[in-house]
Amino acid sequence: MARLSHFPAAKPTNAAHEQLTAWGYPELADGATLCVTGMPANVQRHVKSPECELRLRTLPEGGVRVAVADRSPELPVWYTEPDWDTESGRGVYRIASVAGQWGVTPRQGRRGKQVWAEFTAVKS
Repeated sequence: MARLSHFPAAKPTNAAHEQLTAWGYPELADGATLCVTGMPANVQRHVKSPECELRLRTLPEGGVRVAVADRSPELPVWYTEPDWDTESGRGVYRIASVAGQWGVTPRQGRRGKQVWAEFTAVKS
């Protein structure tokens, strides 16, 4: 598992891309790095306590999971079709459009939730 939470804004994207390549998943970098930037941005915009933890880990069946945990119990809002005329409201839609699957789980023994997105591929 790689923790990517303690980097300036541009560095998590670079760190995620490098880690995915090191794990043998360079083909997953575009979608995963979109989540690495988009998921914490959603926390910054929608959660009263914008502190979050970003993690990247491999999946046993092949692929990676990007996850961001925050302290808010409030669930993300999902729009089947966002309002394209507004400046916001497309974060979860974008994640769902690039990830193989995504979801929200309560944090074990802590306040808040974890939003995650999984990307599967055959390891190169």
